[in-house]
Amino acid sequence: MLYAVNRLIVGICALVVLAGAVITLLVAVGAASADVLPHDWFLSPLQRVANTSGGSAAAVVVVCLVLMLGTVTVLVLELLRPRRQGRLLLSSTEEGVATIEGESVRILAEKTAATAPNVDRARCELGTTSEGLMFVCLAKARMGSNVAEVGSAIQTRVKDAIEQLIGLPVSFIDVMIRYEPTDQKRPPVL
Repeated sequence: MLYAVNRLIVGICALVVLAGAVITLLVAVGAASADVLPHDWFLSPLQRVANTSGGSAAAVVVVCLVLMLGTVTVLVLELLRPRRQGRLLLSSTEEGVATIEGESVRILAEKTAATAPNVDRARCELGTTSEGLMFVCLAKARMGSNVAEVGSAIQTRVKDAIEQLIGLPVSFIDVMIRYEPTDQKRPPVL
């Protein structure tokens, strides 16, 4: 919950700074008047920006562009930042509640996927649905390995490990395979 509130606050602050930079830029280049905001908000500073010329006006434009680029970057990073998976409920009884961190489940899936034949390493993302857990795994397979067999092995191993070791149902495993470059000049012939 706190994580979502922090993201919301960062997003709102970035939007406010972005709006201020856009308005100041428009006033600095003469595309808007200093009284563009309602109720004379920031009229005095915007009038000073409107009255600048030469190097000062160029400096205002550069600062506005840098602020705009910075805030757009912050907004994009906030949108693209992977959301941490919280705790997953394992059981709830009168004696108490048993949970596991989603990050631990993700790591278990990655380590398990990497044990499949011809897989060098794997990265997995965890999600939840009403039917159970879902995983999206990107596996690096050795050149020349059978992609269908590698994908099937990863799905079977991850599903079995999660369901047996953690006790949560797995509803979906999407596997994407990428061949890992090797030092060999040609892929092996089967």
